Amino acid sequence: MVNLRIGLAALASGMIAVSFAAQAQDASEVEVQTPAIVADLFACRDISEDAARLACFDREVGTIQEKQERQEIVIADKEEVRETRRGLFGFSLPKIGLFKGDDEEDIDEVAVTIASARKMSNGRVSFTTEDGARWVQVDKTLVLRDPKPGDQVTIKKGAIGSYMAKIGKARAFRARRVD
Repeated sequence: MVNLRIGLAALASGMIAVSFAAQAQDASEVEVQTPAIVADLFACRDISEDAARLACFDREVGTIQEKQERQEIVIADKEEVRETRRGLFGFSLPKIGLFKGDDEEDIDEVAVTIASARKMSNGRVSFTTEDGARWVQVDKTLVLRDPKPGDQVTIKKGAIGSYMAKIGKARAFRARRVD
């Protein structure tokens, strides 16, 4: 799986989303914001003379490619954004519109496999999932069976920013993502 830290660093250093819907007051009024670098490329289509149009496309595509190679921009399709959102489940993300479009539903639950787990000295559970997410139990719910690698865990959004984790058929407990 893509290393989330590298992904977040790339996203923070500069992003390009070919198009995403901005929040509008009326759902029928969707405003599409096109980044300037993409608008410059699109403008090439309006040049009527073939050689000049081709030169414009070559120049603008070259600019985009250079910025992508220097990791100044990231080009991601909808599926890559969906997978990144899923990988970041449990973290509070800024409301920038990149991770959620008008037609995208919120991720309220993930079902993942435990890669490693342990009971801490305070009796609470700590576990890491196969995708590298690390979670810790934050309530005092008694977890009777020690979780093991390969166990399935379902993590659901709870009330007021909390999360509920349920390992197999055991009782759910409150958990917080720490990494």
